[in-house]
Amino acid sequence: QIKEHLFQDISFDEQPEIRFVQHHRAHACSSFMLSGFDSAAVVTADGHGEADCTNIWIADGQGIRHLQEWQLPHSLGWFYTKFTQWLGFRPHDGEGKLMGLAAYGSPNPEMFDAVAKVIWLTGDKSVYRLEPRFFLGEFSEEGPFTDEWLNLFGPPRELESMKPFTERDKDLAYAVQQALEAAGSALIEHALRLTGQERVCTAGGTFMNCKMNGVLARQVGLKNYFVQPAAGDNGIALGAGLAVAGSTGKRLRHMYMGPEFDDAAIEASLLDAGVNYRRTENVCLETATLLADSKVIGWFQGRMEAGARALGNRSILANPLDSSMRDIVNNKVKFREQWRPFCPSTTVEDGSDYFDYTGDLPFMIVACGARPGIKEKLPSVVHTDNTVRIQTVDSLDNPRFHALISAFKDLTGYGTLLNTSFNVRGEPIVCSPSDAVDCFLKTAIDALVMGDFIAIKNKR
Repeated sequence: QIKEHLFQDISFDEQPEIRFVQHHRAHACSSFMLSGFDSAAVVTADGHGEADCTNIWIADGQGIRHLQEWQLPHSLGWFYTKFTQWLGFRPHDGEGKLMGLAAYGSPNPEMFDAVAKVIWLTGDKSVYRLEPRFFLGEFSEEGPFTDEWLNLFGPPRELESMKPFTERDKDLAYAVQQALEAAGSALIEHALRLTGQERVCTAGGTFMNCKMNGVLARQVGLKNYFVQPAAGDNGIALGAGLAVAGSTGKRLRHMYMGPEFDDAAIEASLLDAGVNYRRTENVCLETATLLADSKVIGWFQGRMEAGARALGNRSILANPLDSSMRDIVNNKVKFREQWRPFCPSTTVEDGSDYFDYTGDLPFMIVACGARPGIKEKLPSVVHTDNTVRIQTVDSLDNPRFHALISAFKDLTGYGTLLNTSFNVRGEPIVCSPSDAVDCFLKTAIDALVMGDFIAIKNKR
């Protein structure tokens, strides 16, 4: 049946072989085979693949060999998603919101005790366990929650509610994030003991949690930790292909793998929309000048990024030194919750002056801390808990974005920009020039920069 549907519109002299790659093996291959490591422990975790939800592997020149698995219901993905739903966020979409909300909470013994009834560390080879009665059985009329869950945590928030979160909500989010980090840290420690390795590769939707990734990277050393940037199920196709093709032996440097559009296509989209525009001879300097003047920029360049993060080719950019930018971009551009944080994109040359890391972090998937005083200098990109989800930009991988950040530094003294995905809440990241023009026209973006073309609105 797969062949029938896959090949019905495609003709081959000889149909290619179809191979099945197990879900978590695809996750494992997607990370190790792009890590550049000769050998490593590999940990994969998500909601579930087949019946398994967490796995440990050892990877070296002989391949990737499976060592241990956790089956449902002992799923870190289920754990985090259940709380995501209870807090009123959409499952498999709002987990990043839970992570962001956690920063506003405080250590609360009542919330720690409640979460400990759901998940706990075992101190043995099973590492962590979940209480099945919170995840299996009959669900209530209030959503996918058992009576045991509702008796412990109370009724859930309404889906996508815009009501303010209570201090209890924030403290619960904090406790959930802490529990996830503790489980992840224990898993990594166990995997390194089990394999005898010093390096670790991770993938699976659980490892889209950049705050936890920051903890794990510090645990083993940043140079010893690799998380595949499309760690969720959007990276499965990549992993399945690598499983069949074999190891690349090289470390993944960038994610600019999507479609790109030439000047003719860009200009045609501007003309079709009736947008006033002009072509510039120095797009980076002119854009940096607008950013230094606290204008919000829609930045559309080159090949679209693969994965969930905007990495400087389909980005909304703003001035991180301006403390009003977070509220402006959240409220008038992205139309999303005011409390949600933004990420800094910084040059590889300057990033470690502002943020506490070494090496490079090109994928916006590992969090680190801001150095002393930086939260006051760059208030729109440092979260309330002093963390940042950083992207370092190398001139070899994205020369134009690097040049833009460098031009902004020449004007302001700081080589970093506020960077968020080029879309509004509930919509995918823009792909085509017409997508970008549409987003520009219906939001408070001040200027649209596509290729060497600039369109500027008169007023915000």
